[in-house]
Amino acid sequence: MLSSIFSKVESLTESHFWSPHENHDREDLGEIVYQGTLSRQNPSGGLRLETYYLTSKKLIYFQNSNGLTKYSNLSWKVIEPFVEEEASRRYGFCISYGKKCKYFYTKSSDDLDKWLNHLSFSAIMTDIENDYLFQKQIGTGSFAAVYLAKDLDSKKSFAIKSINKVVIQRNKRNLDQIIREIEIMRQIDHPNIAKLYKIYESETHVHLVLEYVAGGTLLQRLTTKGPFSEEKSAKFIEKFLKVLRYLCQNNIVHRDIKPENILMTDENKDTSFKLIDFGLACVYTGNLTSSCGSPGYVAPEILRKIPYDPKVDVFSAGIILYIILSGRAPFSAGSPKETLVKNRECFITFSEKYWGNVSRQAINVVLRLTQPNPLLRPTAKEALAYEWFRWKSNENMLLKSTPTSFSGVWSNLPTNPSPVDTSKKGLSSNRSVRMFPFLGEKNRISMKKFNNPKLAKKISMDLRREIETPKIKVKIHS
Repeated sequence: MLSSIFSKVESLTESHFWSPHENHDREDLGEIVYQGTLSRQNPSGGLRLETYYLTSKKLIYFQNSNGLTKYSNLSWKVIEPFVEEEASRRYGFCISYGKKCKYFYTKSSDDLDKWLNHLSFSAIMTDIENDYLFQKQIGTGSFAAVYLAKDLDSKKSFAIKSINKVVIQRNKRNLDQIIREIEIMRQIDHPNIAKLYKIYESETHVHLVLEYVAGGTLLQRLTTKGPFSEEKSAKFIEKFLKVLRYLCQNNIVHRDIKPENILMTDENKDTSFKLIDFGLACVYTGNLTSSCGSPGYVAPEILRKIPYDPKVDVFSAGIILYIILSGRAPFSAGSPKETLVKNRECFITFSEKYWGNVSRQAINVVLRLTQPNPLLRPTAKEALAYEWFRWKSNENMLLKSTPTSFSGVWSNLPTNPSPVDTSKKGLSSNRSVRMFPFLGEKNRISMKKFNNPKLAKKISMDLRREIETPKIKVKIHS
């Protein structure tokens, strides 16, 4: 019997294999996806044939003699097929729970295959080499490698994320992380999120069978084709905010949104994508405190070690919007450490070279989504109400109204954060506009004063010390 890393989870949630169904309403057990007969050994050593039912999570059988219904939750149980070579060959599978195992016998080899196929969507399987052909490695990370694989029956392609069990068992945090990732991905069902189909475990690895998306990453698309048009950017980010709204409705925070984790589904459509990699995702039950994310995309409150909520994903979406509109990253630096410093300070600049043909409405949305103060930053649902996303019904709003210079860009923008007053003397048309976090309308500063780097830093720090963010105490490190 396989030594499963998930046995600890099973022992914590299930003390017995079967649980009685107290409610007589069978609909509460879920929709039945398969039913068939299986045999089990009775105390006298013979086989007893019974009818079993399978839902997306449970194996169920009904005791007709007394009307009692029993079920077994399969989510963390491991399925191992077997063949007994005796006078007559017998086929079956065992279901492991904790350190114990229940044995079930099927009528034939074909019947075993049917049961295993349906069980594979409910439990953890062990025979991945019998089901998939690994073709090539297509990705790698700190804890896992991703392979392109072909289903041996359907011939369809899948992405298989293989995680070394040595790494998982190195500490409890790693085990909790993979369990959390599986729980979240099992819960998710959205057209713009890559789907988890099956889970396998061997003596050395845990394998997640995922939807394969062949169009490459958003980063690769931008590198090849350059920034998106404003119309495509509006379509893309509107669709992306709907993904975040769906996650928020299900109390899920991704926490690692970046171009590398967005896969394009069509080579010719820049607005078709799927979000991947929920390795850092978590369920939101209250303010979160764990530090995680990728430099350049993580929300400032995480870096400032302030309790945070799902709005951290909205900030990352704002950085994505900045990048697809301009082809530039707002916090790029020579090293990840320097990038994190810029990311934490959250000074965002708009150079006319890259932003001169972008409408004021688009810049407005970038500013709102990347608002450093999480209390002032919108939720995904709130952001979707912005006028900019109604380009279909108001075509004149985009492009035709784009400013030819930055002299009047800021007249209708929000004051959170407030930009530098570009009407001040000394700001030429090819200069950048620098954004200061937590600044109000009364604190606009002439760009001329920032020609001196030391003075610029002092003014910036002084202003941020003066302004108190409601309900949040921000520590400033000079």
